[in-house]
Amino acid sequence: MILRKLTVDDLNFLIEVRNDESTRKFLENDSEFTSDECKSWFESNNPLWFIIEVNGESVGYIRTNGDEVGCDIHPNFRRKGYAKEAYKIYLSYKNYADLWVFEDNFAKKLYEDLGFLETSKTKLIRGKKYIHMEYKI
Repeated sequence: MILRKLTVDDLNFLIEVRNDESTRKFLENDSEFTSDECKSWFESNNPLWFIIEVNGESVGYIRTNGDEVGCDIHPNFRRKGYAKEAYKIYLSYKNYADLWVFEDNFAKKLYEDLGFLETSKTKLIRGKKYIHMEYKI
């Protein structure tokens, strides 16, 4: 597995994963985005996001915004340990990271296994508790 910087050539893959309902339901902003909106976002923000590749195939991506991190895996590649491995690679370069997760998201257990701890910060999003977690070395 490798993590490589997201490029404009990856945006169709990004949209395919991001707009899938099974991905969106676990995101704070559950809106669907068009290809044009995605390209405009990419060009104006130059995000430091990473494509997760396994044997040369894109399986997901790591989202970053400062210290905040998230990961979305393509539905065809879920439940294979790719998110856990990608987080381990990403976190090996970090002393601190944080994220938000819905209390009913199965990924919360993954974050706990990786060393993320709940903070006292929460939000109510679409009627569900959204929990802030931190990773510190």
